[in-house]
Amino acid sequence: MLVVLAVFGIVGTGLLFAQDAAIYDDKTQPAQPQTTETVAVIAPVVTEAAAVKVLDAEAVAEKSAISVNPANPVELNGDTIEYKSEEGKFVASGNVLLKQNNAALYCDRLEFYRDKKEAHAFGNVILESDKGTVWADKAFYNFDTKRGDFTRARIMAKPIFGYATSITKAKENYYILSDGWLSTSDYDDPEYRIKSRKIVIIPGDKAVATQSTMIVGGIPVMYMPKYTQDLRDNKPHVRIIPGYKKEFGGYLLTSYRVRPIDRVETTYHVDYRERKDVAWGIDVKYDPMTIGQGLVKTYYMNERTLPAKGRIGDKRTVPTTELERYRIEWRHKLDIDPTTSFIAQYYLLSDSTLRKEYFEKEYRADQSPATFALLTKSFQKATASLRVDPRVNRFEATVQRLPEANITFNNQPIADTGFYYKSSNTAVNLTKEEAVPSDDQHHTVRFDTDNELSRPFKVSFLEFRPFVGTEQTYYSRTTYKEDYNSVRGIFRTGTDVSTKFYRVYDVNYNKYSVELNKLRHVLTPTMAYLYQHAPTMGSDKLYGYDAVDSKDTIHRLSPGLGSTFQTKRNGQSIDLLRSLLTTDYYMSDNKEVTRRGGWGNVKLDNELYVNKYVIFHNDATYSNEERHIQTVNADLYIKDDKRWEFDIGRRYTYKDDDLITTQLSYILNPKWRTVIYDQWNAVTGVWKEQQYSLVRDLHSWEVELTFKDKKDYDDNSSEIWVIFRLKAFPSVAFDGGSSLSKSKPGSQK
Repeated sequence: MLVVLAVFGIVGTGLLFAQDAAIYDDKTQPAQPQTTETVAVIAPVVTEAAAVKVLDAEAVAEKSAISVNPANPVELNGDTIEYKSEEGKFVASGNVLLKQNNAALYCDRLEFYRDKKEAHAFGNVILESDKGTVWADKAFYNFDTKRGDFTRARIMAKPIFGYATSITKAKENYYILSDGWLSTSDYDDPEYRIKSRKIVIIPGDKAVATQSTMIVGGIPVMYMPKYTQDLRDNKPHVRIIPGYKKEFGGYLLTSYRVRPIDRVETTYHVDYRERKDVAWGIDVKYDPMTIGQGLVKTYYMNERTLPAKGRIGDKRTVPTTELERYRIEWRHKLDIDPTTSFIAQYYLLSDSTLRKEYFEKEYRADQSPATFALLTKSFQKATASLRVDPRVNRFEATVQRLPEANITFNNQPIADTGFYYKSSNTAVNLTKEEAVPSDDQHHTVRFDTDNELSRPFKVSFLEFRPFVGTEQTYYSRTTYKEDYNSVRGIFRTGTDVSTKFYRVYDVNYNKYSVELNKLRHVLTPTMAYLYQHAPTMGSDKLYGYDAVDSKDTIHRLSPGLGSTFQTKRNGQSIDLLRSLLTTDYYMSDNKEVTRRGGWGNVKLDNELYVNKYVIFHNDATYSNEERHIQTVNADLYIKDDKRWEFDIGRRYTYKDDDLITTQLSYILNPKWRTVIYDQWNAVTGVWKEQQYSLVRDLHSWEVELTFKDKKDYDDNSSEIWVIFRLKAFPSVAFDGGSSLSKSKPGSQK
């Protein structure tokens, strides 16, 4: 017979020993216990006597002080189950299953003490939950203290695997391993491991091993006083990059990342370049919460440039050129309260080419990083900010803001009049300095107020937003002394008009992974009219600190047409095709067109999502003035479910580059895959860049062999390197070759 045993409800997510452990996918995992019925109750007992005892247990449970929570029952299942009233415990044996919610405990034999709320499990113990799995020979757990002990046990805190003679669950989501090891390999005898007498695992946070030894292939290769693996990211602790580059000769770039204290991460860099000598740096990332979070980067070298065939240590026939080069970078962010934030950035460089030569990836992302500090405060109807932009690097032309204060009032209704008002007001002390050796310097105090009044309304199917605005700007200094302490005025007016048309087509199609459940076509025509009167003071009388000073007459119409095709998939609206066509028509002279009036550039932007396997993007610009296409960018992405992915793109710029890029990733078999990337100049017919990679799966590691050939204006070289990458942490790598990231089809322009 079947009876229900509601033992007690457990509060929190720490139920059943290790609910916070991660999933462990072991090929040798024992088969799941077999039950004759799918029920949330005790399994059939073997003997009649046992059945009687179970009935008694049910009566005891109903009358005991243990609270029964029907919404959160504990289920016990086994071949035999009996209750020993004199000891106050349940004893189950044979395919035992103790289950609650998404957690389940399997074992050969189980003893549960009702009053103490203690469970003892023996033989082939497996604890499974939606967050992890623990294996052990035997286990103990106290449901009151949430403390548990496992003997000769394995644990998985994704993606870390651990083994120890004993594992203690000291508190919620906190495990201590004694005499054990860590690895990202799920083999019983992993290829490598971090061995230690004491290991602390906090699933989803970190794993820490003290006085640990790295063992590879059974051979100790490295001793580490403290090893910390951050389980929140995939950044490496040790990185070694050997390679060769024409300008550097042979090189070896190394870094070591540690966490000396909680919420502080330190990375040490020591680099050697055959023709440049040694360089070093220290990076510190901090997140103490009370003072915000930030990052400090430093790098220093006494660069000793040698001849092409020279080597460090060779006897010098001529003096070696030496140059001190360095950088200091600091970024910081602090959320003072939910409406107030502070951001600061500082860049100090020894010269203008350091980042391009040694940190090219950063240089491509931002060629001229700014130094500034910004304090922002948000109000219900306004935003205020205070900013400081000092000059740090004298080799750069800079506009200093010492300081700049702004308050912007959001577009908001004026009572019940139907009118809306918005305003932006800025006061700034500006200084414009040219790069050394020039000593030219200009400065002014500028106050700018920009105000706009609008009145949206609707006529039939058309939505209108007419507006009128004015901008007044005070300058303490201009290019001519007679214009000092002047106010420049600008008047503007215009309107925005828009509407929408749509039609639904009864289209149903589901082939070749293209699913259409009706088709909705939305057309959004727009028209914007803007008239901006000539400023009362021309830009030729101003030094041109930023865009505020370069404003001029504008008289234009800006038509646009948006087109969207939509369908429904899984109950959600999906955009299949988005297209936007825009242009400008100038009705008077304007700096954007050299001839009088006329059409400006035509811009087209398309995005097509056929399905999850095929995506296309295209944008283009056509010059009406010069009568030719200025730019074209197109990308087509095609892939299947598992095996291959192909990208092809084109980058065209008039009288400049016309590049075609392709990338093919193909899985040859479960152990091998290849990646081929090419960049071809369609004008010269020359392969600008070719890169071929072959990747071998080594279970918990990947090894990648790559050859790269590049022919560019300032870089004509070939490289070959090998990368060993830890699969669980993709950026953990011992690799050789260029340290720069490769270009890929997509957003590259």
